[in-house]
Amino acid sequence: MIGMGKINRFLLFFVAVVLLAGVCRGQEQTEDFAAFASRFLSDCEFQKSRVMFPLQSRQLDEDTFRVVVVEEEDWQCVPVSSFSIKIDECVEAVEPGVRCIVFTVEDTGILVEYRFGKIEERWFLVGVVDYSM
Repeated sequence: MIGMGKINRFLLFFVAVVLLAGVCRGQEQTEDFAAFASRFLSDCEFQKSRVMFPLQSRQLDEDTFRVVVVEEEDWQCVPVSSFSIKIDECVEAVEPGVRCIVFTVEDTGILVEYRFGKIEERWFLVGVVDYSM
């Protein structure tokens, strides 16, 4: 027969392991933006997996913005070799917790800002603003 002391110690040990595993798992899932951005820009499959579809894209049209909705089947991988890229520099003020990647092509008027937000401790593309003229 097992004594109550052994059962209590076992339960205490089990609870401690479960709590510790939860804390460690939470720390592992916190994603560094720079590492995420590097992978997002270099891996098309990963890129598509980290876009919140349907994606709202605001595009400058004369003096106003028009909204275009991009569905998953219409997504095209960003050809990063064509652009100058600035990571973590937003064109305009954004909400707290939002990070940006800005794509430009010198002397062309192309300026596109990708906005990222954290969802369950992972970064996702949540919006695009196209300032291109």
